[in-house]
Amino acid sequence: MTTIASPRRRIALIAPARYPIREPYAGGLEAFCHTLVRALRELGHSVDLYAARGSQGHVVGHELPGVDWAGQPLSASDTGYPPGARETEDAAFVALLRHLAVAGYDTVHNNSLTPRMFSTEVDLPMLTTLHTPALPEMQEAIAAAGPRAGRFAAVSATTAADWELPAPATVIPNGVDTLAWREGPGGRSAVWFGRIVPEKGLHLAMDACRLVGIPLVFAGRVGDHRYFSTQIVPRMTGKAATWVGELDHRGLRALVSLSRVCLVTPRWEEPFGLVAFEAMSCGTPVAAFRRGGLGELLADAPASLAEPDDVESLAASVLVAAGIDRALARQWVINHHSLTEVARRYAGLYSEVTTR
Repeated sequence: MTTIASPRRRIALIAPARYPIREPYAGGLEAFCHTLVRALRELGHSVDLYAARGSQGHVVGHELPGVDWAGQPLSASDTGYPPGARETEDAAFVALLRHLAVAGYDTVHNNSLTPRMFSTEVDLPMLTTLHTPALPEMQEAIAAAGPRAGRFAAVSATTAADWELPAPATVIPNGVDTLAWREGPGGRSAVWFGRIVPEKGLHLAMDACRLVGIPLVFAGRVGDHRYFSTQIVPRMTGKAATWVGELDHRGLRALVSLSRVCLVTPRWEEPFGLVAFEAMSCGTPVAAFRRGGLGELLADAPASLAEPDDVESLAASVLVAAGIDRALARQWVINHHSLTEVARRYAGLYSEVTTR
């Protein structure tokens, strides 16, 4: 029988609306939502997932529209909208709020990036996890709602500090399913994985690996076609860098576990950086830029940190990381970023959330 530290709760988990919550995940936030739902259910809680059309295991009757770039794939981005899509998304959240107001959930766990969830007209027992630096429209909505905005958590202290909130956020770093991201033997190549967009800095990882003569294999969804064509394709010469496309998590875990080192190269104030912790769970040491929440959370980890945007510093960090003991890297993630422990912490916080 499953034992839980807090009473069984009925939870509505609200995912971001842009992409479906399913493998292959569009990004770390989508992965967080899906894995947290599973972990909470394993602890005995009842969880309904509200997410974009095409998600796996969501509430179909109240699904969010997603962003459809059909017919204009080269215009697709992770931040923009095709004509009319933003208005459709806003209307879907208004309808969702009406449903949540009468659905009787013990806790609404908001992981969306929309200001619409902070309506002063609907009273919800809501906890919002902050996954990004402050977003102007969302910040304005929180300020307007004041204490009625509900409770907040943040994935790092760095992220929490970037927002102006009615009360301090509880810092709960994300967790990794260490049973899924198993230790592997490593290999000859370095690996980079994630969304292929300018702020993730793949081109700098390619340059650093070229400097030290280590081939790089990278995987991920192209989120910015202009960046891919102008910065990535020209660097894919010879065997220095190989793109294997967008992999499901089984393929991704296999790739990472068979890699010598993982590069994590954010060019923004990365709130968390899930890929670093997934790689370390596989035993693959990490060389990363010391930036944002990523730098904060890896400060005491068996990882190698480089100066932000500095290719030579990153190259040196790659060589240092390659010498880190793989078992040590994995054990650190097990000790500090277990998905089950993260789910327990959220379950405890849910019990403190009351109607606004």
